Amino acid sequence: MKLHYYDGKSTNLQVGNFGDDLNPWLWMQLIPNILDGDGEKLFVGIGTLLNEHLPKNTQKIIFGSGVGYGKIPNVDSTWKIYFVRGPLSARALNLEASLGITDPAILVRQCFAQTGQKKYRWSYIPHFSQEIHNGGAWQEICQSLNIHYINPTASIEQVLTEISESDILFAEAMHGAIIADAFRTPWVAVKTNEKILDFKWNDWLNSVGLTYQPHMIKRIASLIGKKSFLRACDYQSIRTQMYYMLITAKPFLSNFSKSKELEERVMLKLEALKTDVTKGLLN
Repeated sequence: MKLHYYDGKSTNLQVGNFGDDLNPWLWMQLIPNILDGDGEKLFVGIGTLLNEHLPKNTQKIIFGSGVGYGKIPNVDSTWKIYFVRGPLSARALNLEASLGITDPAILVRQCFAQTGQKKYRWSYIPHFSQEIHNGGAWQEICQSLNIHYINPTASIEQVLTEISESDILFAEAMHGAIIADAFRTPWVAVKTNEKILDFKWNDWLNSVGLTYQPHMIKRIASLIGKKSFLRACDYQSIRTQMYYMLITAKPFLSNFSKSKELEERVMLKLEALKTDVTKGLLN
């Protein structure tokens, strides 16, 4: 079975992205003997990957991925669905509601030991596109407000550690919020671009009993090419918006019992997958 995920390092961007790169880090710890690289079967886990671009004639093992980008795919006999990211994905695919569990990244708790230390009062993790194009500017703004900046293209261990050591996480990167919630770190959703997909946020948030209420901030891409005076004005505007967010935002955190229940349900699905592989039921 081959791990199927969006690998930014293999694209023109040549840079990884925290949410997508959780795939090899997590699954190679949890099911290393199952992921043997055989492309006749694809393991589809973390990400918004359920669309028309999945290979049609290849067996697909769906383990928590979600709908959102592209067209709704046709679910046929080549699909084996253990669960999907949330109730919206289950509904879009005409699946039983019980299959819309939660994002599988919740299993990071099984593989990462938190330090128990809190080093940062506030941290901010942007969408990886903002880091690629304007990371330096975001870091500068964050530094001016005593906000710790988390680079979403850094190593998985570094990002996990910095999230766990934050008192509050401001997250445009959805998997920043997902991991913060799993680590019981209160978080606030941020949105700098209307192209950010609300559906995937709502899919996950519905699964944990919350709603998507992002704080809107101007994206730094709008500063490119402007004269220095206008750029300085926009920079100050963004800084002011972030400061207002700091003093007004109400952090979110899912119910602990609900979070544990979801983790246990996903672990049961993982055991079911292992059993099916052992019995040869996926051949």
